[in-house]
Amino acid sequence: MANNLPTIPAFEASTNPSESWRYWKEDFEDYLEVLRYSEAPEKTKTALFRHLCGELKKQLRAFDLKPNDGCEGVTLQQVLQEFDKYFLDYQNEVFASFKFLEIKQEQGEKFTDYYSRLRNAVVECNYCESQDRMLRYKLIQGLLDKALQERLIRETSKKTRALQEVVRECKTAENRE
Repeated sequence: MANNLPTIPAFEASTNPSESWRYWKEDFEDYLEVLRYSEAPEKTKTALFRHLCGELKKQLRAFDLKPNDGCEGVTLQQVLQEFDKYFLDYQNEVFASFKFLEIKQEQGEKFTDYYSRLRNAVVECNYCESQDRMLRYKLIQGLLDKALQERLIRETSKKTRALQEVVRECKTAENRE
């Protein structure tokens, strides 16, 4: 399976290891697919994982998956699931909420891009049933258009508005500019 595709970087944990793992795992799975390793024998896939896993190699030995260090008889999916469980402990809702609450619409940023950044960030916060409400509050609070922001605050205080109503108004206001 020779190729000219550059390899993905080895895994490195950041201040949010759970998020680092999730993104690295996505890159790894894409890499497998592009190179058609997804069709390769399990032994080949797990070997490729061990080759690219960087810092994770130490943790791999701690998992009780195999009778030997070669991971024979173990599927790549089992290895990935073990790391998913391992990094679940590193999910940091406080840090995710901190990052989410810091987001503001940037100068020149389209509303849809701002809203997309918020939607991506709120997922990690684990707000559960309150997710749409928190997203609505943060969306209004971080708007650059202060006149629209004040109008939404005023109108929403009189009658609760659904997130989708607020999004629709923001899009409409942006299109009028």
